[in-house]
Amino acid sequence: MSEALEPGSTPGLPPPEPDHAGRFARLRERTDELELFISGLLAFALLAVPGRIFEAWATSTVHTEGVYAYALWFGFSTSVGLCYVVAVALIAHLAIRGYWVGLVGLKIHFPEGIRWDRIPLLGPVSRGFYQSRVGTLEQSIANADKAASTLFAATLLFALTMVLIGAGSVVLLAVAGAVGALFGNTDRIALLIVGSFFGLFILLNLVPLSLEKWIASRKARGAASARIERTMRGVLAINQWLVPMRLLLPVQLTLQSNRYARNFMVAYFVAVMVAMTIGGVQAISSMEFSLFNRYAVVTEDAVEEGMLSAHYESLRVEHDRLLRYPMIPSDVVEGTLLRVFIPHQPQRDNALARQHCAALPEGRNRLRGPAAEAAAVQCLARFWTVTLDGSPVALDGFVAMERRDLEMRGLVGYLPLSALAPGRHDLRLVWNAPGPERGTDRQRRYRIPFWYAPDAAH
Repeated sequence: MSEALEPGSTPGLPPPEPDHAGRFARLRERTDELELFISGLLAFALLAVPGRIFEAWATSTVHTEGVYAYALWFGFSTSVGLCYVVAVALIAHLAIRGYWVGLVGLKIHFPEGIRWDRIPLLGPVSRGFYQSRVGTLEQSIANADKAASTLFAATLLFALTMVLIGAGSVVLLAVAGAVGALFGNTDRIALLIVGSFFGLFILLNLVPLSLEKWIASRKARGAASARIERTMRGVLAINQWLVPMRLLLPVQLTLQSNRYARNFMVAYFVAVMVAMTIGGVQAISSMEFSLFNRYAVVTEDAVEEGMLSAHYESLRVEHDRLLRYPMIPSDVVEGTLLRVFIPHQPQRDNALARQHCAALPEGRNRLRGPAAEAAAVQCLARFWTVTLDGSPVALDGFVAMERRDLEMRGLVGYLPLSALAPGRHDLRLVWNAPGPERGTDRQRRYRIPFWYAPDAAH
């Protein structure tokens, strides 16, 4: 039975070589469509993701401390930075590719391109200058096509890099935290493991550069370097396990070898650093009233001595999410009891608990039942000083409370107001009164004015 001939083959002659160049050319004709589809699908969708990531981080970080808080922060900052930078880059890619489409349309309808001799108000000097700078329509089309494809590939490289950095760091922090928990000193051991890993990673990337120079100098002297070369290949093999080179290097090395190598690496690392700082800027902007303002009269110090909406549950908004301040229900109190909620923040309180709460070994409340609640109140009460119109308020009558509406736990107490006169009153709270002026354990003062209006309830 005779074998079937390949299409285009001649009987008695070997089949023709596959037309790889033709297939690649046909595929290349479709890449602009694929780029536009991917960019259009992802660019604006990514802009909606950071809000969800911020909400998840703000909800979770209040419950943690130490290495686990660092892991959440690193995951948040890298994810938010990745979304914003990639979205902006893809929008820029869409703009460049749209410009390219416009140029192609002009070329179709005006095949002669720019007709310099028919442009009014251009003398020979201006015409020569613009011709040397602008070039032909074909050159502009080719440059726009190259710029769009380069930006698209660089964006994908950046996205892969950020995903690897974020996921790898979070996994490393989680594993380091688990190892640290086994030895009873979670934060110190975990940070030691993380620091050692990153130090080793940097060393493994610097060693090949030094060995290359050493090998080159030995070869220049005619000395053999077989053992050094084997060592260098071993180091590179270890790096291959840490970094997926087959995934990243085809894009990186192609761009780096065909564009300006130094400028590409500078832009690449600048993009990574910008992405890592975006999360911090978003967190700061969520705590500050405004990053850019011209309030010369009603300053920050003025409102701190006046009223902050974050102290009043009825006035809190999403912008106050990270302001975990002591709270009362409203600025106008009609009933005879004032509910005061004092948040418990593990990132601040746990360190003080380990120092000052002798009833809780290592600052951990391992008690059960009523004893657990009493120990929690007794411990947190050590950190807070509360006064109402200058009179001390005892915290031994407060109870532990879980506020799922606020995603926080803390202490709650009900202060009697029936003996007070209607009008304004000031509730003052101080956290860690003996604390220093700077640092996470610094003294923090809160002032909550409210208006007692018993007649309004009738």
